[in-house]
Amino acid sequence: MNKHIQFSLTILLLSVSIIVNAQEIIKGPKNTTGLKKGSSALPQVRFKTGEMVMMKNTEDGMNFDLIKNGKTTALFDPCLDCVYGQTSEFDIDGDGKTEVLVGSRLTLETFEVKIYKKAEFEVDYKLFSTINGQDHCEFLGDNTVKIYTLELKAAHLKFKSDGSWIVLEE
Repeated sequence: MNKHIQFSLTILLLSVSIIVNAQEIIKGPKNTTGLKKGSSALPQVRFKTGEMVMMKNTEDGMNFDLIKNGKTTALFDPCLDCVYGQTSEFDIDGDGKTEVLVGSRLTLETFEVKIYKKAEFEVDYKLFSTINGQDHCEFLGDNTVKIYTLELKAAHLKFKSDGSWIVLEE
């Protein structure tokens, strides 16, 4: 293959990789997937406990559905303004139980992450907390999260038991 063509293909693949990674909202968890607006893909994350979150684009917006025991339930109303969605499972507080993380990028400079928890002796996941930011966030597994600005400055937050949080450092 011609060196110029090979170089062009390498640059193209690198550009696509950078664009996809730039959209990523939740960094850190290994079990994660994402969906771009307009894509016909149906990405899904299957959790250790058997549940699954499937994302899909419809005329109403981006849908995030929890599938459990053959039953499909919308986690929240479709997100009409989402340009990118991401979902993952992660044990945010180190208690051995995974939470459902759902991220939506509303613009290139803003995101929202909803955290769903299943309380002791509960069957369904319930909204625990919501965080907003600019670039991305990183869950550390010790009941804290770092939220990064576009300049990659971080705010370090700690979750309280009621889902609210306190700022540890900025």
